[in-house]
Formats: sequence, structure tokens, C-alpha cells
Amino acid sequence: MTTANIAAMLAGNALRFADDDALVFEERRWTHRQLDEEVNALAAGLVTYGIGRDDRVAIVANNVPEFLILSLALSKLGAVFVPLNYRLTPGELGYLIGHAGVRAVATVPEFADLTTAATADLTLTRFALEPMDGWTDLRALVEEHRGERVRDADLDDDALQRIIYTSGTTSLPKGVMLTHGNANMNMHAQIVELGLRAGDRILNFAPLYHVGGTDLPGYGIWHVGGCMVLQRRFDPAAVLRAVEDERIVGMVMAATMLDMVRRESERTAADLTSVRWLIYSQVTSALFAVARGLFPRARLIEGYGLTETCSGLTYLDRAHMESKQGSVGIPVPWVRVRVVDPDGNDVPVGENGEVVARGPKVSPGYLDDPEATAFSFRDGWFHTGDIGAFDADGYLYIRDRLKDMIRSGGENMSSAEIENVLADHPLVLAASVVAAPHPRWQEVPAAFVIGRPGLTAESLIEHARQRLGKFKVPKELYLVAELPTNPSGKVLKRELRTLRPTLTPDWTYEPATPPS
Repeated sequence: MTTANIAAMLAGNALRFADDDALVFEERRWTHRQLDEEVNALAAGLVTYGIGRDDRVAIVANNVPEFLILSLALSKLGAVFVPLNYRLTPGELGYLIGHAGVRAVATVPEFADLTTAATADLTLTRFALEPMDGWTDLRALVEEHRGERVRDADLDDDALQRIIYTSGTTSLPKGVMLTHGNANMNMHAQIVELGLRAGDRILNFAPLYHVGGTDLPGYGIWHVGGCMVLQRRFDPAAVLRAVEDERIVGMVMAATMLDMVRRESERTAADLTSVRWLIYSQVTSALFAVARGLFPRARLIEGYGLTETCSGLTYLDRAHMESKQGSVGIPVPWVRVRVVDPDGNDVPVGENGEVVARGPKVSPGYLDDPEATAFSFRDGWFHTGDIGAFDADGYLYIRDRLKDMIRSGGENMSSAEIENVLADHPLVLAASVVAAPHPRWQEVPAAFVIGRPGLTAESLIEHARQRLGKFKVPKELYLVAELPTNPSGKVLKRELRTLRPTLTPDWTYEPATPPS
């Protein structure tokens, strides 16, 4: 009998790629045979604690190997893992743990106090991914059951594999349900799109509680018998060492990380020629040049994806990475993407509309939230809430979020359009634009910009004036050292809106007449 269980790949890998590296973390290494052995041993140990089909286990941890081993052991049993953001408060974390209905929680010493506070009123089994007092040690559990094997649960494509919570920017966080079918089709799409093959080694420092860590390509590297080099967190010097020492072929990097790696590379020389592909987003022309200099042989991939689509939905191909710079590319295999008007009709080429998608990578909906599910997953399509447009060649451009449109003096303007203009300045590394409240025009654009040495507010505003209508030129400009981002590198505009009243603009302008 066949099964959609994603853990089923391990047994075959243990035979085909037995002594090849599967996982590397700091000074520890696992071959494919050893990874299969430890996942089986942990699954056997979990059974003794009553963990089985459909049980939910929360994980509050940074990037450690036991996070991945536990997620696969749970998948093997047909249980569900719930990766949670360790940057949340105890109250926020407790709400999510309660909402997900978990029966066990696993954490690391660094977040033991946080997890204890979040679960103080709950009766749960408590597992430690790394040894600590008072918690059941999963490493010890593996040793206790080493050599035991557990049969893969027979699962169909619709079987729930994990629940990932959204950031809750406009409401309470929503639990995105991802199935074994979603995860499998994502692995296949990543393999085809990135040309993954046996022996490839990827570097992974994206948080594992996010699809950027587990699915971009994440588990997909094991599906072909490759190796994941895992890092606890992003560190530019460690990235350079790993790329050279492990001959890394690909990784995912937020735009702001690129410049940090560039600066580190000026102090620490490293051979980066092994890199075949680099996935990023929101990269300016200046940072594109930085990436070309750092990774001369790499395909530089502007991508677009969401938690609800199990990571990457569209990728920019190598042939057009320069000529279509700014585009997020074309759909990955097995998904369809459209741009539609409010009535669900396709908009003409070049015109803006909402991006919608469907396919086997797309989530079936939100946990115990029929209203949100009905709103976002309707008429057979997932409505992303993003504004985009196709060009004549079928390449997608993301213009803005619906909720990030700026409404000023009767005009609607795209914050992303303004960001793209600012980003085209040769000294700009990153730019983000939000709506600032205004007593007369309702809202005006306020820009936050990371620049290279020599960038001045006045020169940037003049650059914008030459390319934008008067009403679109930022009325407030803040030159900042960094922008707040989520784990996938997307700028957190809600934090910029909160931060804005506490800062003094580097440039401000009060127009004499309403926007025109």
C-alpha cells in the first residue's frame, strides 16, 4: 500500500544513500542511515508516551537538529507538529498552544522559561530537544529505543502534517493547515525548480518554525538524497565558512542579510563559487549587484510565496534574472496563478489585481476558522491579499498588499510602487513605505530607507520627484540602520507604523495643496 507520509522517504534514502551526509549541525553529522535510525527510535519512544495518529505536538525552539528529527518522527506516526515563534510573549504563545489543542510541547533550554510560563495552566507532556532538568530528554529517548523501527502510518494526501500560525497582522493569528500532500508536492516543485540532486548540500539558517526553513527547499533536499547544513541562527561569518567548507549549492537569504554577508566577505575571504542558486526577496538594484559579486555562478531567484502555499509559489528563472529584475517570476510546477478583479475575472496584461492561486501545494484552510477560510479560499482559489500584475510574457510582479494601499486625498497609491522607485537609487539597500495619518489628506506616504554611506535624504527625495507624481513622493523620510522583518525577510510594516511616532524624520514636507 502506498502512503503520502513524508517520512516514508527516509527508509529508501537509508538504502540508496546510506553513508552520505544527510544533516550537519555544528560538530555533529548524520548520514541518511543514521537519520532514518534516529527518526525511528524517536517515533518508538513517543509511542510510549501515548503520542499517535492526529495528536498535536508544539515545538518552541530555534534551529536544532532535534527539531527536524521530531517533526519527521511525528509525521511517521501520523501525528501533527505545531511549530511556534519563540519571539512571542507567554500570553501569545499560550493562546496558540490552546487553540491548536496540543497534548505535548517540546523546547530547548533557551526558551524553557517562556514555554513554562505559556503552559502553566495546561496539562501537557513536556519534551526537551536539548538536555535540561525537569523535562523528558528526547536525545535520551532516542538512545533508549535505538534500533527499533516503527511502521509509517498510512496517510492520504489530505492528512494533516502541521499547523503554522500566521503573524496576525490584521486579526488574531490563524492556524494554516498544511497536509502531507501539500508538503510532498512542494518538495517535488522545489526539486524541479532548483534542479536538486543527490549529493547537493544546502545551507539553512531560516527559522524552522517558518516555511522558509522547512520548505524552501527544506525537506526537499532529503527527497533527492542531499544534505542540509543547519545553523542555529544567521551569522554572516558562519555563512561564509559553511559555504566554503561544505561546498554549499544553495540557500535562502533575506535582502538585509546580503549586505551583512558582503561586509563580512571584505574581512574574511571565502570561496563561494559552489553556490548554484540563491533565493531572496525585495532586493534592490544595488543589492542585486552585491549578490552577483558574491555568488558569480549563482542563479539569483526573486521569489514569491506564502505560508498558505507551503512556501514558494513563483520563481524568477536564470535566463531572465537580469532582464526581468523586479519580477517574482513564473509559477513553480503544479500550481496555477491568476491576477483577478473583485469579481474574480482575469485582469488585462499589465493591469493590477489580486493574486490568486490553486494547486496541490495550497493549504485547505485555517484551523477551526470557517469564516476566514471561506473568505480566503473561495471559488476554488486561494486569495492572497496581494496586488500584482502579469507582463506580456507571463511574468508576475507584486505591487502591494491590499491592506498596504495608501489612500491620500481621494487617490489610492501603491506603497510598493514608491518602494521600487526609492530602491532604484544606486545608494539604497532597502526601502519600505507605510501610510502616515494626515489631518487633511487622510494618509501620506512615509518612507524608511537603509542606505549606503553617502546617501542623503535630499538626494533621495529629488530622485523620487523625478520618477513619481507629486502626491506619491514621500512626505516623511527616515534613514535607518535596519528594518524589522519576519523570518522570511518580509518587512513588518506594522512595526514601522508603531515606530514612526517615536522618530524624527530626516526629511519632511507639508504640501501646500491637496495631492493632484
